[in-house]
Amino acid sequence: MEDSQPSLSRERIDLDHAGNSTTTTIPFDLVIEILSRLPAKSLLRFQSVSKLWFSTIRSKNFVDSFLTWSKTRPRLLLMSYLLKNLQKINFIFSAPEHTDNKDDDKSSTVMARYDMPILEPSDYLISGSVNGFVCFRGQVCNTITVYNPITRQAVKLPEVTPNGRCMHASLGYDPVKDQYKVLCVTMRSDSIRKYNQQEHFVCTVSSSQKQEWRKIENPTGDNYSYVCGETCIDGALYYGAGLSRIVRFDVRSEKIDFIKIPKLESYMFSTAYRSIFINYKGKLARIDCSFPENFMTLWVFEDAEKQEWSSMTCVLPSQWKYLTASHLMSEGVIRTGELVVFSVLLDSSKPFYVCYYDFNKKIIRKVEILGMKDGDFRGIHGTSWMSCFPGHIENIRFL
Repeated sequence: MEDSQPSLSRERIDLDHAGNSTTTTIPFDLVIEILSRLPAKSLLRFQSVSKLWFSTIRSKNFVDSFLTWSKTRPRLLLMSYLLKNLQKINFIFSAPEHTDNKDDDKSSTVMARYDMPILEPSDYLISGSVNGFVCFRGQVCNTITVYNPITRQAVKLPEVTPNGRCMHASLGYDPVKDQYKVLCVTMRSDSIRKYNQQEHFVCTVSSSQKQEWRKIENPTGDNYSYVCGETCIDGALYYGAGLSRIVRFDVRSEKIDFIKIPKLESYMFSTAYRSIFINYKGKLARIDCSFPENFMTLWVFEDAEKQEWSSMTCVLPSQWKYLTASHLMSEGVIRTGELVVFSVLLDSSKPFYVCYYDFNKKIIRKVEILGMKDGDFRGIHGTSWMSCFPGHIENIRFL
């Protein structure tokens, strides 16, 4: 698709006071600015207006302009898994991040929007939103599919053959070359053969080129038997490798190295301990929660060369006692730096809330998500599982 800017100037004929016609031209830049402020779904419909509109909206310049604007209004990506008639049904919603964190604004509402039709029943989400795209894996087969919830484009990658090993896949984005890649790790879960069975594969996501998995080497020689948590920051994919290390995968160079976690505490071996890796104000961070001790620690990776971390520990708010009993979960922070906390159980008979916790002010806000039981949820009753990822942006790009 050519990136040249077609002329979208429109002429309007007016009459002056003397009755003579005058011509007013809307500059191309202004037309682009107006279009870039429209909702993504409206733009996708407007592609059918004419070939001119189609080529303009699909052009790289316009897509990049819309993405820049979209990054100023991030959303929550909401994924619901519902089991009905022994079949798993998936729903993808999104809702605005409620960033008005005034001290007197501790309870409010936002409206969710149904973004995507039902996916393959066996698919489940394996990564949060990465520059507007999400990644799913087949529960029965080893298929991996990358979706754009806005365009509804689905790019299915070649099937992976793990040969009896566990498989973990993560989606990463390289902002320099503007490429999406999936890193797939196959590993043994047993302690006998895990050290010589681990392999790493990478596939560049594209619907216009032939896709294939490329095997990459782990130059450190370090192996790990399981993976936990993940986040993609500035072209690097991070995820936990066991309890003591973090893997850093450079999406552009496809190189792997390791980061040591701050320290290994005794409570980390507790079944009630949870740890996640997040993007905290542009930096890699880890959040450790221990429910018996009722406290939480935020670790921020400050210096990559010295491998230095800063930390902030706080007592879990009393408002979370109910949530901890109902499968408390978090997948990151919103742009204000507040931690998003939610219950993974969605009861169709009760309101669905997310909580925002401010580490500095030590306060918690409660926001009800409306619209989760309308549309395709109508007539469906019972409990389903929820995932909630902050920082989702709307991207109208087609791969």
